This record gives sequence, structure tokens and C-alpha cells, in this order.
Amino acid sequence: MVGIPNFDPKPHLGPATVPGNIKTAGLVLTVLGIVAYAGTGFALEDGWTQARLGFLVSMNYFAGISFGGMAFLAAMTITEARWSRPLKRIAEGFAVFTPVVWVLFLLFYVALGGFDLYEWATHPETIHGHKHTWLQTGFFLGRNLAMLGLTSAVGLMYVRTSLKPDLILAKAEIGSAAPAWWDKIIGGETDAKAASEAAHKTMHTQAPLIGILYACAMTLYAFDAIMSLAPHWYANMFGGWYFASCFWLSMVGISLFALTSRGWLGIKHLVTPDVFHDIGKLIFAFTIVWAYMFFAQLLPIWYGNMTEEIGFLLVRMTLEPWVGLSKVVAAMCFLIPFATLLSRGLKKMPIGFGIILTIISVGIFLERFLVAVPSVWMEASIPMLPAVGIGLGWLGLFITVVTKYLGSVPAVPLTDPYMLPHPDDIHVHSRDAHDHAHGH
Repeated sequence: MVGIPNFDPKPHLGPATVPGNIKTAGLVLTVLGIVAYAGTGFALEDGWTQARLGFLVSMNYFAGISFGGMAFLAAMTITEARWSRPLKRIAEGFAVFTPVVWVLFLLFYVALGGFDLYEWATHPETIHGHKHTWLQTGFFLGRNLAMLGLTSAVGLMYVRTSLKPDLILAKAEIGSAAPAWWDKIIGGETDAKAASEAAHKTMHTQAPLIGILYACAMTLYAFDAIMSLAPHWYANMFGGWYFASCFWLSMVGISLFALTSRGWLGIKHLVTPDVFHDIGKLIFAFTIVWAYMFFAQLLPIWYGNMTEEIGFLLVRMTLEPWVGLSKVVAAMCFLIPFATLLSRGLKKMPIGFGIILTIISVGIFLERFLVAVPSVWMEASIPMLPAVGIGLGWLGLFITVVTKYLGSVPAVPLTDPYMLPHPDDIHVHSRDAHDHAHGH
């Protein structure tokens, strides 16, 4: 797909109305997550450890999906992709969640006892050399808050730049029906065309910076928040594996959001089977990237067989209760999507594609759980239920924030020139396709 033929922005000028059941679901799930966290902490033995682990797993997951959505915006802009333009506003909604991740990251480590999960924080005498210098709570908090905050800020600047010409055009048409807060972004301008041209140049400057910051911030986050749970283990590719899988997760999330929300957003005629086919091919490609980067880490660790490296894998791949979960993750994150997304037709079928997307999204959550929890949890049981409950709370908050954004702005980028087909494109169709289209 190379643009939307005869795209008409008029049906999309006003904000969409978020269905009441979605608002209710977001609120109920958020409350459920809070109750799950507090209930786990107060009611269970080692409850606060389980609650903090569940919170960390969800934070790792939703940091990935939100910052990954920001990276998707950058990639879309740099490559001047037309096929993905109907999905642009959904990706912006994901990026809008990044400040929430920043606040919850600060809350977790400052107020909820997050550092209690880390051996280097609770028993610093066991860490020596350069790791002792690097793994200091204040330094840890400062560098991660700075990188996540800077990346989020640049991403929000991109979203503001993207919105401005659309809001100018929409306000000129709907007048007083436009939300009052639009004026803060419009700033008194009235020329949507000039604003669009300026925004186009600015976004092409911001997008590469977002890409660089995203890679650096997510790599640092992976090393600090996840890998340092096992401070004597290290893998150089771990950060790259994490930020690549975050980009993959964001595409899965954007596709699920598009499938489930295109009706109330009024963009069903824009988010067509061809769009899902195109993003499905990318999801399939990153399924292979995820497996390849995992194997690229596994192989040298395995044949090197060094004590400080191999233990991390042995716990997860050969010991109970984790070995079974490892097989489930491998199936849900690679075997099932690889086998099914080879099908061209499946990617165009809303129900079938939605099922595969759901399997991948759950599989990545379990992967985040498997990577983090065994580094801290040494019991014979798997503390999955608290993690699921807390994860549902994060999901509710994510749904609330993203739908709030999508329900307050035009659902598609109205003034984006890449919503239209390229003027120099020539489409050649076979005689069979012509005859089929005309009933011959």
C-alpha cells in the first residue's frame, strides 16, 4: 500500500468519542492492578518481593511498548513510509505514555522499595571493581531518569509538531467545537499548509535523534533495570536484544489497537487488510530478529561455558520450575508466529491476525517475566499470579492514557502529505485482476 487513494480529511476533523465500556475497562483494570499489588504485599509470605517483581516485569513490558511506539514514529518518518500513515496517531498515543513510565519508574525505586530486589543495593559488599562504581543507587536513578526523560521529551516534541498543522486545519473547520487546549499547540496560527511544511522539516530532524536516544535509553535500561538483577552475569548483546524486541512489541501493540479501535476511531476504511499485511510482514521479520539475537547470545555463552555466564541460562533452560516456561516462551514468541505469519492471507484476516498478535504479546510478557524473576526468586513456585494482576493494572492505565489521547485529537494525520499516494507511482495490474474486478 502506497498511500490512501482520494484521502478526504473532512470526516476526521473532530475528536472521536471513546466508548464508555473502554473507559470503564481501563479504570477497572487500573484499580485491579493497585489491589493486586497491595494485596500481594500484605497477604502473602514474601509478598512484597512478589509484588515488586510483578511491578518490575510490567514496567519492563510497558516501557518497551511505549518507547517502541516512539521509535516506530521515527522509523516511519525517516523511511517516508506511506503505508503506515493511518497508524501514525495510534503510535503517537503509545509515545504519550512514556512520561507515565518515567513517573512510575521514579515511584518504584524511590517509594516502593524497588532497590530491595537488587543484590548490589542490599549487599554492596558482594560487588567489587568497576561494577561497584557503576552500581550505586543514586547514579543508577540519575542516569536512567535522565535518559528516559530526555527520550520522552524529544518524542513528545515530535508528537506536538505532528499535531500542530492538523489542529490548525481542524479548528478552522469545526470552530468552537474544538477542545480549548488545542489553542496551546496552535499558538494563534491559521495557515495549515505552511504549518504542515514546517512540521515536515522539523519531524525529519527530530526522527533520527529519537532513534539514537531510543537505542541508548533502552540499552541502558536493559543493562541497569534487568541485567543487574543478576549482577555477576553479563551479555553484551542483551541491551540490543531488548530494544529490538521493544520495537517488535510496539508494532504488535499498534496492530492490536488498530484492530480493536478502528471502528470507534472512524478509520476502518483507512486501516485496510493491506495495512495489516504490511505491518504483519514487519512483525514476522522481527520475530526472526528476536530469535536470531537470542541465539547470538546463547551460542557463545554455551560454548564458552564460563561460570559467570552459563549459570543465567542453566537456571532458565534446565531447572524447574523455569524450564517449562522457557519452552512456552519459545513457542509463543517464535515457533507459532513464525509458522503462521508465513501466510499472506492470515495477516489480512482480522480474527486470525488478532489471535497471533495476542499470542505474541502474551509471549513477550512471559519472556520479560522469565528474564527478570529467576534472578531474584529462588523458591520452587512461580509467582505468576501477582505479576498477571499487576500487569492488568498497567494495561488498564495504558488503555486509559492512549484512548484519552486518541479521543481528543483527529484520528489520522490530516495534513500529512504521506497520507496520499506518491504522485510518480505507477500501478500495473494483471489482466486477470482487471477481469476479476469487472466481473468477467
